[in-house]
Amino acid sequence: MMSYLGHEKAQRIFRQSFDKGTLHHAWILAGPKGIGKAGFAKQAAQFLLEHGSSSHIAKSAGFGLDDQSQGAKLLAARSHPDFRLVQRGGKTDKEERKALEQGPEVLEEHELKRNISIAQIRSLQSLFATQASISTYRVVVIDAIDDLERNAANALLKNLEEPPKDTIFLLVSHAPERLLPTIRSRCQILRFDPLSDEQMREILSRAAPGLDEANLQALIAAGEGSPGRSLQYVDAELAELESLARDIMRTGDRNNQIKSDLARKLSLKAATPRYQAFLARAPSLMAQHIKSSGGKPNLRAIEDWREASELAAMASPKALDSQAVIFRLGSLMGSLAQQDEPA
Repeated sequence: MMSYLGHEKAQRIFRQSFDKGTLHHAWILAGPKGIGKAGFAKQAAQFLLEHGSSSHIAKSAGFGLDDQSQGAKLLAARSHPDFRLVQRGGKTDKEERKALEQGPEVLEEHELKRNISIAQIRSLQSLFATQASISTYRVVVIDAIDDLERNAANALLKNLEEPPKDTIFLLVSHAPERLLPTIRSRCQILRFDPLSDEQMREILSRAAPGLDEANLQALIAAGEGSPGRSLQYVDAELAELESLARDIMRTGDRNNQIKSDLARKLSLKAATPRYQAFLARAPSLMAQHIKSSGGKPNLRAIEDWREASELAAMASPKALDSQAVIFRLGSLMGSLAQQDEPA
C-alpha cells in the first residue's frame, strides 16, 4: 500500500467530506511551495478515480492506495481516460515533447513557459464532453492555478460556475490570496501546514538515503517544513556551505579568505547546484543571524539583508558574474559581525 507522509489533517477533512457524500466539486490546495500539495492532489485523484462511491469502502482518515492497482498504473503512464493534469508546458517544441512524455518536472525552470494558457484550459472540454470511462468521477488537477494567464483563469471560472457532472477540480495554489475572488468563492480551501522535523527527516531519508547526519540536519532546517524546498539542495553539501557562511557572519572574514575560497569553488560550472543553494540560503542565514543577535536589529543590518536578498534574486535571471555575486554576498554577511561588536 502507498503511504503519504504528513498532512493527516488535510487527508481527514477530504475523506470526511467524501464519506458523508458532501464532496465539493472544486478544492484549492493552499500552502507554501514544495510542501506536498501536488503529491496530495495526485493521491486524492487516484482515490477518487478508484473508489468513486463511498458506499463500498471502509471509513478511514486516509486514502489507503495500492500502487499496483489499475488506476495507479494508468496514472503513472499518463493514460487514465478520466484524469487530466494541467501544468506549464515547455517553451520549445522539443521541450514540450519532453514534458508530454516525461512530465514538466523533468524540465528546468528556464525551459518552461511562463503561464498555463487558455488553450490548455479549453482542451479540458474534450474530457467534459463525454461521461467518465472507467471511473465514477473525472478529476482535473491544475498545478499550479497561480500560473494561469488571465484569460485562462476566466475560462476555468466558467467550469467552476457550471461544473461538469461528476467532475472534481483539485487546484494547487502557493498564493491563494492572489487568485481571482470569483474563483476562490467557488472552491473549498484546504490548507497545508509545514511538516514536522520528524516527518521531514523520514521523507528526506527516503528520497536521499545516502545523506550523512550533518547534511540531513541542514536540509531539514533549510526546508522549514517543505520537503520540496529541501530536496533542491540535496546535491549542494549544504552543511559545509552554511558552516562557512556562519563563520563569515561570526568573524567578519576580514582577510577575505573564506569569501575568496567560496567564490572560487562555487563559480565552477560543476558547482552550479551549490551556487544556487548559496544564493537561496545566504539571505535566510543573514535573517536568522539578525534575529538571534538579541535586541532590536539596527537599520544597517536590515539594509544589508535587503541588498543580499535582491542580489541573490537577480543573480541568475540577469546572469551576473558568479564570483562577484558570491564575494558581495560574503561581504554583506561579514558586515553583520562588525555590527554585533559592542560600541
